[in-house]
Amino acid sequence: MIKEIYFKTIDSTNAYLKRNYDRLDDFCFVSADEQSSGRGRQKRIWYSESGKNLLFSVLIKDKDLIDHFENLSIVSAYAILKVLEGYGIRDLGIKWPNDVYVGQKKICGILLESVSSAQIDCLIIGIGINVNQTVFPEAYLTEPVSMKGLLKKDISIQKLKKELFEELIACFERIRRKEDFYPRISSYDLLKGKTVTAEIDGRQEEVIVAGICPDYSLQVVCHNEKICLRSGEISFHSKEV
Repeated sequence: MIKEIYFKTIDSTNAYLKRNYDRLDDFCFVSADEQSSGRGRQKRIWYSESGKNLLFSVLIKDKDLIDHFENLSIVSAYAILKVLEGYGIRDLGIKWPNDVYVGQKKICGILLESVSSAQIDCLIIGIGINVNQTVFPEAYLTEPVSMKGLLKKDISIQKLKKELFEELIACFERIRRKEDFYPRISSYDLLKGKTVTAEIDGRQEEVIVAGICPDYSLQVVCHNEKICLRSGEISFHSKEV
């Protein structure tokens, strides 16, 4: 049975799990209609019209999964992508390390955070999916798109939520069994072959993306040298937008 805690309004589903993880079960989902302090990677504000989108976080306490933390966010993106494909959405891709795009427009963002004492106590995966919102008044680095904007109809958030929770749990179980997602994930590599701007050791560098590697790092070519990135900001070069 899926364990879910629901709020109409909360500061942040990730923040709630950080405060309460020690008394909650593994694979506990926390969802909300609205987040007053929602954010994405690089502490960017995540604006979402109340009740229009799917905003949730999942708690990971299982040690086997924590040991595979580098896999979790990109496999989560893959799980979301597969559910969206089931709705008839095409031209989907994964922008390393974990965003889901439709063409050049962003439909889903993922934020992976950890809580640590002497070791990592838990991981928290925060996910925001544009579902029924069609007007995005804020300024964004990348143009957003929603399921409704693509499919021209309202989507049941409750039905979508159930499907996503089930798919995520199934994928986490497959990670625990050491299943290799790389062959499937690599076929959705949005950045492969593109010229992008990467932040490497605090410097902005123009690189050519060779692609996602089997260990889920990103191989790029910078000054004729191949480099594997494990973290850092990747953004589309202006020539590619």
